[in-house]
Amino acid sequence: MGEKVKMIAKERVDEITRQTAEPAWLKDSRLKAFESYLKTPTPCNRDENWHRTEVDALDLAALNVIVSDSKEKQAGKEPEVITQAFAHLGKKLPYIYTTPQNVEIGNADSELLSKGVIFCSLKTALTQHADLLNKYLSAQDLSKPDFAHDDKFYLMNQSLFNCGAFLYVPKNVSLDSPVLNVFTSGEETSIAVFPRVIIIVEQGAKAEFVNISTSAKSKKSEKSALSLINSSIGTLVGHGASLYYLDVSDFSTNTFAVSRVYNEVKKDAALHSSTVALGGWQIKSDIQTNLKEPGAKSDIRGVVLGAGSERYSFNTIQDHIAPDTASTINFRVALKDSSSSAYLGTIRVSKEGQRTDSTQSNKNLLLGSDAHADSIPKLEILADDVKCSHGATVGPADKEQIFYLMSRGMDNLEAEELIVQGFFRQVVQSCPVDGAGDWINTLVAEKIHSENPNV
Repeated sequence: MGEKVKMIAKERVDEITRQTAEPAWLKDSRLKAFESYLKTPTPCNRDENWHRTEVDALDLAALNVIVSDSKEKQAGKEPEVITQAFAHLGKKLPYIYTTPQNVEIGNADSELLSKGVIFCSLKTALTQHADLLNKYLSAQDLSKPDFAHDDKFYLMNQSLFNCGAFLYVPKNVSLDSPVLNVFTSGEETSIAVFPRVIIIVEQGAKAEFVNISTSAKSKKSEKSALSLINSSIGTLVGHGASLYYLDVSDFSTNTFAVSRVYNEVKKDAALHSSTVALGGWQIKSDIQTNLKEPGAKSDIRGVVLGAGSERYSFNTIQDHIAPDTASTINFRVALKDSSSSAYLGTIRVSKEGQRTDSTQSNKNLLLGSDAHADSIPKLEILADDVKCSHGATVGPADKEQIFYLMSRGMDNLEAEELIVQGFFRQVVQSCPVDGAGDWINTLVAEKIHSENPNV
């Protein structure tokens, strides 16, 4: 990469630390990540983990790295994306609303505060709760994700993150309803934004977290300059704790979205995670779950709906480090038009991971004649007492089913909607957040019936 890119990035690191008055340890962390970023080559589609992506289409030198310079303020009228979520989730929830230029925090919950719960923007957390963050971000017993040292986009986020959210739930505290984090970018092109979300659920605690990422659907040409939304999400689920996490993304056709998700699950803890991906020029997501101590369990599920020429690439890693752990992966992908998907799923069991119980499933439904899906399941097992299985299918939609539904009075899109929702049903119904299933079905239907889902 040229000197111009290096200079822009270095200036932005300094600018971010100056504006937010961050602690010295965080500035050092940013600079170390930045130095590693400079030394790390940009990935290409020849790399197994970047199969069917087009990184070269993203002009890093032309991107304007956004640095928020607005002070946080109490929100007035909620944005439409939040009111829609409230309508389906059944109540007005504590939320954080973030845009590339500013942060709005709405309806702070006094009951949460009285329980010692911290739910705030990451900017606030770094000024008011830096010691707490340092305790977890620098803890020696925390393992590191695979992409911590050799992924250019992850290192880019760790050095340049400029917005996001922080949730901390103390020991034995249970949240009665979800908290909501919403990131929305506008119609600007050629921008780069780096959200970061950190969720810590202490021993015996319980929490639900809904993360929504969107961008405005403009009428601009598909050839509009790309913007980069590069996200990092980290969760720590403590001993005997449980976390229900729902991530919904719906970006415009000029968005190159990259996300890195790292989950760490402690002894007898449970993580239930659902991913819903509904749009973007390119969506690239790595989800690694580290089952670190005996009794740890994870259930990772996803639904992906592609249309137009959208490209999706998901990589899931279930890392069974300790004995007596269990995990489930279930990803469903439906593709219209000439959209494409690449799924790489790995179950990894260490020598110490005896009595691991793990299953992985990836099913792909092709609705368009030019749609394409690749599925690569992998097992890396070093223990000898395990129960692991994986399966993958790729196939076209049943034309007889569509014909039958249309013969009963449905048009083609209504038939597609019914078939896709039936295909997603098992995953959608398993989402533990109340009201989320109906909400996801509504979003799926809206995309199927959109005249131009790529804008």
